Amino acid sequence: MTPDIFGCEGLETFAAADEDMVFSGLSVGGNAHGLMATVNHVKITDPNHQNYDRLTELALTKAATIDEAVDCIQAALSQHSYWWGNLIIADPSGGIAIEIRGHDCQITPLADRVFRANHQPLFGEASSPDDLPCSARRAKATTQRLPHIRSIQDLKNMLSAHDDGATGICNHGVPLSTVYSYILVLRDGEMTLHIANGRPCEAEWMALTPPLGARWSQDQSMQFLNAYPGLDLSSH
Repeated sequence: MTPDIFGCEGLETFAAADEDMVFSGLSVGGNAHGLMATVNHVKITDPNHQNYDRLTELALTKAATIDEAVDCIQAALSQHSYWWGNLIIADPSGGIAIEIRGHDCQITPLADRVFRANHQPLFGEASSPDDLPCSARRAKATTQRLPHIRSIQDLKNMLSAHDDGATGICNHGVPLSTVYSYILVLRDGEMTLHIANGRPCEAEWMALTPPLGARWSQDQSMQFLNAYPGLDLSSH
């Protein structure tokens, strides 16, 4: 949390629960300009590639608009190779989806509604190249549900869904289990973060307003962090 940005750090070692946690860039967040971004995993390549979370953080730190975010990401891709990941970036004017592979990316505007699971349709993938068994199932469930979303509660219901049993959108797999869910809403210039700590079919959702820009103060920042579900400030 800073006066201009908030975000949730991703992990370098998310697939190895028994290893020490190594944090990367941001997996989801927003900034004072109303830019919002998130990324999800597709494939880890090798140690010479950088974590896609760094691209999310770069966009939120350096950009005020979608176009600026794209410029920042493409400049970064020209300098380094990245793990495969899917970003969704939005601002008050609309949104885009970006699929990252090494130095390459594919971009599509959000004409209406879009989602990404753990594979990359713009690169022609119909299942996870990292062999995640839930990816295609979650994509199928979201394809069926997304056209019927009309409210924030509908989104929460979708994220809590188990259309294919334990490997639904809310994942009860081992070790691939849903640990947090987030919904970012920008309305009339104010950003709201809806958070479920734990599996969303079981957790209680909480709505918080990140104190960004003119709303920021040290006191407001601490109130936000103290209210954040599951955050242990004693470790920071």
